Amino acid sequence: MTDTTSKRVKEALKKHEQGYNCAQAVSCVFCDKTGIDEETMFRITEGMGLGMGGMEGTCGAIGAASILSGLKNSSAHLEKPDSKKLSYQMSKQCLEAFKEQNGSVICKDLKGIETGTVLRSCNDCIADAVRIIEAELYKD
Repeated sequence: MTDTTSKRVKEALKKHEQGYNCAQAVSCVFCDKTGIDEETMFRITEGMGLGMGGMEGTCGAIGAASILSGLKNSSAHLEKPDSKKLSYQMSKQCLEAFKEQNGSVICKDLKGIETGTVLRSCNDCIADAVRIIEAELYKD
C-alpha cells in the first residue's frame, strides 16, 4: 500500500469517527481527484449511508466507487452521452474486487444482521473501499 493510500485510509476512518457515513468518508478523501469540494461531495453521498435503504442495499463504502467512477470517467456530453460504458466498467471492477475480498457488497450481509456472522466491520469496509478505489480508479 502506498503512502498516499495509507493517508487516505486514515483520513477516511477519521471522517467516519466524526460522523460521516461510510460513503461520505470514502468519497470525501478523493475530492482532490474529482474537482468536487468536500461540502458538495458530502451532500451528494449523504443518502448512500446505512446500506442505501436500511442496510438492504450496497455498502456505502464501496458504493462510493460508482460516484467516483462517474466523476473520473464521464465525458459530460449531455447531448450525446458517450462515456457510460467506461464508468460502469470501472465501478463494476471496484464492486467485484470488494465482493471477492469480503464475500458480499450488501450492508446487512457484511454486518451479519440475518446470519449473526459479521463478514466485515464498517471501518474495515471503509479501509478496503479506499484501497480498492485507489488501485482500480486512480492507479495512473
